[in-house]
Amino acid sequence: KIACNLATLKMKSKVFKFGGASTKNAEGVRNLSEIVKKYSNHNLIVVISAMGKNTNALEEVWKMFLVKNRQKAKELFTEIVNDHYSLVLELFGEQMPKELDLQLKRFADYVFEVLEMGFVQKPGYYYDQIVSVGELFSSAIVSAYLNKVDVINRFLDVRKLIKTDYSFQEAKVDWPRTVEQVKSEIEPLITNTSSSVFVTQGFIAGADQLSTTTLGREGSDYSAAILAYALDAECVSVWKDVAGLLNADPRYFPYAKKIKHISYKEAIELAYYGASVIHPKTVQPLQNKSIPLYVKSFLSPESSGTLIDSNTQDDGKTASYIVRFNQRLISLASKDFSFVVEENLSDIFKHFAEAGIRINIMQNSAINFSVSVDEVSVDLEALILRLQEKYQVKYNSNLSLLTIRHYTNDLIGELTQNKEIILEQRTRNTVRFLLRD
Repeated sequence: KIACNLATLKMKSKVFKFGGASTKNAEGVRNLSEIVKKYSNHNLIVVISAMGKNTNALEEVWKMFLVKNRQKAKELFTEIVNDHYSLVLELFGEQMPKELDLQLKRFADYVFEVLEMGFVQKPGYYYDQIVSVGELFSSAIVSAYLNKVDVINRFLDVRKLIKTDYSFQEAKVDWPRTVEQVKSEIEPLITNTSSSVFVTQGFIAGADQLSTTTLGREGSDYSAAILAYALDAECVSVWKDVAGLLNADPRYFPYAKKIKHISYKEAIELAYYGASVIHPKTVQPLQNKSIPLYVKSFLSPESSGTLIDSNTQDDGKTASYIVRFNQRLISLASKDFSFVVEENLSDIFKHFAEAGIRINIMQNSAINFSVSVDEVSVDLEALILRLQEKYQVKYNSNLSLLTIRHYTNDLIGELTQNKEIILEQRTRNTVRFLLRD
């Protein structure tokens, strides 16, 4: 099978998502355009991520803004803007479309205005206003280039389509509003017999006309799933720089192999534990409407990739292993050495929820409750200070969290060899270890 069944009616939309590796340079954009061109006789929603590592670069701008080094923030952002104009020069030469130039200037000017603001909102608000521009830049460039190569398309601002609450940095989708917006904005344009191609952004959304929000890091896959759900799409194809969904990260496990087919349930499990190819929230809206998800290689677009659907027959045939680095194990105990009971746990979870910090693994005993979190969480130190008001707090840093799905004892021995096991959890299908090298 290729990305979608081409025999279905044109009126049924397909959703393609392209990550940053697809748009990191002119060659990538040209390759992307060739893939889209093959499907341009269909109704196609193309979801674009920020170029290359631009989200990371924009996060550095945000960090400089937070520490009130505005001059450095502006310098870093100017470099990012110039990088995009360099890409435009490679793609268009001296003939940059006027509309594209106006778009890029409008997006850039907004960020420069934010960088001049007084610091009156929470850090997450400024994160979403600054970092979101990466997707706006890249999608505008891709849309303009597709038009140049005769793939006529409409540019859509996803902030008018995907509506959320005000939980900046990881906003929650307002599903009724989103479905209403998507249907009212897109469906009237695709219910005719002619094909329609739309280009929009991943990762970002809108709480209202003035507030941009984001859906969490790597949230572009989720954006594609949201749009597919709202449109009752035929399928979603996520185009990556790997052959499909792999059973391990090839950067750390060179013998990783492709998983040809798994169920939604298995994909959700892997995503929850941190599999980097699929965003954890992506699968649920697709499962709810039985929309198949394909993970495809943009380097080899004709290869089969990975199919994710409701069929469970292939689940468990291949062991998968996932590593989350830069973990901190935080251990909490009551100051009077009384039992840690439901009342304490409710209070602890409330603190983590309010700080917006995800717990990756947890374990409790009579007088201790331990959790592992990502070391890079922005509000982690402030959270620890709050917890210390009520609890004794100890922690271990520089740990890694290894999850093995469908494990064997031999595989456990191989992957934990020469490492100190700090914490272990085991179920019938999954084993997890916090490790120190």
